[in-house]
Amino acid sequence: MIADFYQKLALPDACYLGKRVYKKLFYENASLSALDKKYFIEDVVDIQWSYTLKPDTIAIARYEDHEREYHEIALMQVNLKTPQHRKRLAQIIQKAIPYPLLIAFTEGSRFALNMADKRINQADRDKIRVEAFYDTEWLDLANLTATEAAFIDSCVCSQFSYQHFYAFYSDLLARVIALNCSQVSGQYCLDTALTRDEQVDWLNKIRQTEQKLQSLRADLKKESQFNRQVQLNIQIKQLTQTLERDKARI
Repeated sequence: MIADFYQKLALPDACYLGKRVYKKLFYENASLSALDKKYFIEDVVDIQWSYTLKPDTIAIARYEDHEREYHEIALMQVNLKTPQHRKRLAQIIQKAIPYPLLIAFTEGSRFALNMADKRINQADRDKIRVEAFYDTEWLDLANLTATEAAFIDSCVCSQFSYQHFYAFYSDLLARVIALNCSQVSGQYCLDTALTRDEQVDWLNKIRQTEQKLQSLRADLKKESQFNRQVQLNIQIKQLTQTLERDKARI
């Protein structure tokens, strides 16, 4: 259950907020399509603003430079009836909240995390733009894999940098990315020679290759011409070899 993850995270009691956020604040005040509004109305049970990390609730300094403002961090819990549109809901919520945000989605006994890289809009410095989204897969604390258990064990806030909020958020984000890499490599590792951007680039490349392989295999099943079957098998073999090499990189 998500409460067990919060217990592992071990944020100070002073950070706890436990305030309900009404769904209509998102779908009435944001420029959403009718379909996006439907996701909020039909898919979301409720939204809780669970924790707020500020200098007066945790001993971490604000951070600001010409690209970023990390004055505080929020942890928001979104309880779902159905999980199909989780990533789209995460994008909407991240864009609506201007500061660093960790979203914990729950569905039954499972939970999934979402984070985002936010920067100041240089064309309008009063606005924030979201450059990238980062999601975990669904996690069930009663049925964790070895890599998922290693991820959970590493998510103790006292192990993060307390230099400033950007460093703190980045340390948690590094763990999310490491978890996603572990689903490819089979090992959860925070100590890697790759930068965060390099890890993400390789993950994206691997996923694209996997999608291409899936498409080629579907084409092969439908193909009746022998010559075309041979060509597809060659492409599949080459892509499979590329995929294994790329997986070894992370």
